[in-house]
Amino acid sequence: MSYNKSLEIGTATAGPVEKPYLKAGQKKADMPFAGNGSLRLLAIPLLMGTDLLSFAASIGLAYIIRVFALPAVFVSLPYTSLDYLYALWWIPFLGVVFLLFEKMYSKRLPFWQEAGQLVKTTTFVFLVAICGVFLTKQGGSNSRTLVFLAWAISLFIIPALRYAGKILLAKLHIWEKPVIILGAGETGKLILHTFHHEPVIGYKPVGFLDDDNYKQKNPPKLPSGEEIPVLGTFDEAEAIMERSGIRDLIIAAPGLPGNDLVQLVNRLQRKAYNLLVIPNLFGMAMEGVEVQNLFNERTLVLKIKNNLNDRFNMAVKMTFDLLLSFVLLTIVLPVMLILAIAIKLDSKGPIIYTDNRIGKSGREFKCYKFRTMFPDADFILKKYLSKYPEARLQWEKYAKLKDFDPRVTRVGAVLRRFSFDELPQIFNVIKGDMSLVGPRPYLPREKVSMGGREDILLTRPGITGLWQVSGRNEIEFSERLRMDSWYVRNWSLWLDISILIRTIAVVIRGKGAY
Repeated sequence: MSYNKSLEIGTATAGPVEKPYLKAGQKKADMPFAGNGSLRLLAIPLLMGTDLLSFAASIGLAYIIRVFALPAVFVSLPYTSLDYLYALWWIPFLGVVFLLFEKMYSKRLPFWQEAGQLVKTTTFVFLVAICGVFLTKQGGSNSRTLVFLAWAISLFIIPALRYAGKILLAKLHIWEKPVIILGAGETGKLILHTFHHEPVIGYKPVGFLDDDNYKQKNPPKLPSGEEIPVLGTFDEAEAIMERSGIRDLIIAAPGLPGNDLVQLVNRLQRKAYNLLVIPNLFGMAMEGVEVQNLFNERTLVLKIKNNLNDRFNMAVKMTFDLLLSFVLLTIVLPVMLILAIAIKLDSKGPIIYTDNRIGKSGREFKCYKFRTMFPDADFILKKYLSKYPEARLQWEKYAKLKDFDPRVTRVGAVLRRFSFDELPQIFNVIKGDMSLVGPRPYLPREKVSMGGREDILLTRPGITGLWQVSGRNEIEFSERLRMDSWYVRNWSLWLDISILIRTIAVVIRGKGAY
């Protein structure tokens, strides 16, 4: 890191870079990005109110289902009076206490990561509630069915209302917290775009600090084209913090030498309220990482687990796949029969298309799909690519044809748009060849192109995966490999659940499917 001590606050330092927010004598309240600190104090009590409402709504909805819906199905169920509803008045307050203990009112997380923690905490709240009822011998005044329904409903209601609440509070600038990012390079831009696309995190980057003259003249931009100014250099951080009133910093300079990074952190920690450091550890597994220290906290130790090397985790994943696959099969089997008839009437050839794919540990298996192409698809493709060079370039880049694929039938185009062609892969899951969620099932010829990504073969390929909910076929082949590798190294059951939920939205939109 190069420290440039000749730069003065409030001056044009490296060419035509203006710093209108840092003029001498300017007050914090006059700064456009300083925000209203007193207004932000309302964030925690408003979020608590949202969570109280969520728990109460879950219990209320559970009571309605118990009283009006279930008796229509199970006529032998006894009547549940309002007393059973009133008996659970304390659960919402218990829930807020547990969320407070888990620091869920101060953490700023992406939605799916926060939702996972909310699900775990909510489950623990209801387990404690059940134990409390049992230990205090109040079972006669509580309905077990009502408590179970309230728990099941809360798993969806609480994350959804919290998401809606944070979006609203962010628009009202209550949950929004201004931050300054140290480092205007690629990592800083990545952080900027992440905060822009994840408003529930609540961080609003108002400026960057960087020593590089080029970056000062060419500040990072939002997708809308709005520039986020470079306010100064690393040496000016304390002065900018003092004059702006911003005490939240993010150090996104992974190329900074270790000693310089430590000195910078130690220096800024004195005045910063919150200091986030992005280390140069890109590509390393993050799920389940534990932070430890040795030698009187002079050495930082990261304990990294390989979740997919754990037999218990693999048993959990396989059990989850089988149970959900049988449930899904009973639902989609009538749809599959209709699609089979449509395929047969549309074009000649078999209904089911089988192809060799690479499975766990590199073993090949027969992957089932509804046929979406003409029987002589390979000949049609070869002829088409030789005639259209731009299509050949597209094929080499994506291993797909985006605009027009002459091999695909009319029914096949519809099946591909909504990923219905992959429904027969449920039988692959039941056979044990595939998983509901996992890496893309790669072709044997693509194994050569994996180069260094063999960790993808540590688990079974999936019907859906991280690549499918992140852009599907619009993602380049190399990026798919990176995503699949990240999935394998960061697997968790909640990651699978969140991908399955997101897949539904992606399939409905039909974006990236061809």
